[in-house]
Amino acid sequence: MIPQASEASPDTVERTPKASRPGLRQQLALGAAAATVVLAAAGLWLLQQRTASETLARKNPTALAFERAPEQWLAQPREASEFERALQAREVTAVGIAGSLVLYTDRNGHQFSTRLIADGARLGEISVAQGFALTDIDVDPRTTGQRLSHGLERTATVMGPMLGLLLLVGVLMHFQLRGGLGQRTQLAEKPDIRFDDVVGADEAKKALKRVAAFMKDPKQYAAVGAKAPRGVLLDGPPGTGKTLLAKALAGECGASFISVDGSYFSSMFYGAGIGKVKELFKRAREAAPCIVFIDEIDGIGRRSSGKDAPGGGEQEQNRIINRLLVEMDGFAALDNVVVIGATNHIDNIDEAMRRPGRFDMIVRTALPTTPEREQLFKLYLARVKAAGRMDLASIARTASGMSPADIANCVNRAASYAAEAGETCVSEEHVYQSLETHQLGGEVSNTKDLITPETLRRVAFHESGHALVAHVLEAGSVERVSIEPRGPALGVTYVARANEEPLYGERELRARLAMMLAGREAELIAFGNASSGASDDLKRASELATNMIGSMGFGKTFGLLSMAGVPKELIGPDVQKSLLDEARALLESAQAECRRVLEDQRDRLEALTEMLLNEETVSGAPLKRVLAGK
Repeated sequence: MIPQASEASPDTVERTPKASRPGLRQQLALGAAAATVVLAAAGLWLLQQRTASETLARKNPTALAFERAPEQWLAQPREASEFERALQAREVTAVGIAGSLVLYTDRNGHQFSTRLIADGARLGEISVAQGFALTDIDVDPRTTGQRLSHGLERTATVMGPMLGLLLLVGVLMHFQLRGGLGQRTQLAEKPDIRFDDVVGADEAKKALKRVAAFMKDPKQYAAVGAKAPRGVLLDGPPGTGKTLLAKALAGECGASFISVDGSYFSSMFYGAGIGKVKELFKRAREAAPCIVFIDEIDGIGRRSSGKDAPGGGEQEQNRIINRLLVEMDGFAALDNVVVIGATNHIDNIDEAMRRPGRFDMIVRTALPTTPEREQLFKLYLARVKAAGRMDLASIARTASGMSPADIANCVNRAASYAAEAGETCVSEEHVYQSLETHQLGGEVSNTKDLITPETLRRVAFHESGHALVAHVLEAGSVERVSIEPRGPALGVTYVARANEEPLYGERELRARLAMMLAGREAELIAFGNASSGASDDLKRASELATNMIGSMGFGKTFGLLSMAGVPKELIGPDVQKSLLDEARALLESAQAECRRVLEDQRDRLEALTEMLLNEETVSGAPLKRVLAGK
């Protein structure tokens, strides 16, 4: 066998060069490609070096000093408040800005860095006033590892886009198999706020205190057989402090606080949402005692009806809800984890989630009352530079129906008005301007420039009629009258109830009817004719009169019979006619009453009209005096 192999060896030697030629060509091609890459890289490097040298040649010495060794500044980070304090103390000698990053040196030669949390444009004015150097710099605040990572990303982009794409697909497939994005749920620090820090919401705080007591000492409740609350639903209008109450609950019992929203569980990958639910509750158990807050929980709280074949998205939604319920049922007796869900639409929450053992406690949050609104205005005005001696009680009465979030936004808008006007503090007028913008749906309208003096006088009489009749018939407290057009309204009269009781007496309702019609009557008295400006007043007055007769039992024709409880098929044309006739008689009685007041107090009507034409807006003591005839 060996001699035969030896005889065959010459043929083998002769064929080897032929067989290796394709490999040689491949090697040459690879070598040429590598050389091309090297030359391209070298060209890019040279171009970068030249660009860098040209850029350095155009920089000032201060910028070069910062950019030469930025690590000396970056190694000493400071809070933004420390930087502000150094500016106020005139201790800063040089400042370099790179976006929101600030490098600065103090008079002792100490070098620090910080981040701007506000507009940095005012630093230019401060540098001129204090005489320190201020320059733009080009500094990379990333660590060496971060820059290396970025370099690898750029290399991957240049050298292998397809490889990067394949790697991304592989990573995403890996994460899909794991059921999530591989990141742990963010655990916030334990909140430092308490129930006493939350203004109002006494009913909600009272209900949540029981949850706090259980989380502080769960063994005491377990000893007598009491079961831990698993879930709480916070239901209420937007902006009523549901998130703040959840944080206050965590702070009250010293618990950890995890906050997500309904969209947190959504994912582009099928099954990833379930993995997020598992990971969320695993994290909560590890951090117990813990509050898990799910904002806008109605985003995941509604199952598909099952009548039609659900699509893939609906199936995934149902699976997420099922997993959430399983996790809540799986809580041990002393796990000390409570799930708080916030919603504006509790009817959208699936009934299976609201059964005992799951979200079995519903806590209502409501809009603040007048005293609570006064406290909220006091709280938020204390956070801005506000003028003293504001009539917060009047402001609170005018802000009827506003939520805590609305009030915070109102004060912030008032501060913006003060800044735009060049004022040093927020005045009561700025707050009222902000209230009008919120309640009337916009800034002062461009219609103001189109209104003729005659029309403006008509509007002044109209609003004066509302204010005078409201004051005389005690329909409410007249807080402010304005003839500045905002949104669809050409003028406005703010009338606040003396209290916010849920019940209305017949006398108060009749007074309010007269107040609504008083604007039109004032026009008739002053000009002998009315305008279309009373259309909304007539609409609201007709609705109120119809309800008084047909639903509230204030009429004679129907007595105790309420139309709201009568089947529609029994309400024929004759019944409708009787209802409308008596409602019209009620309106005519209110019209006669307001005309009597306006004619008897014609001098006050004229005085308030002239005051509005001169000042456009009247409030406070001047308004009270003219309404009282002083």
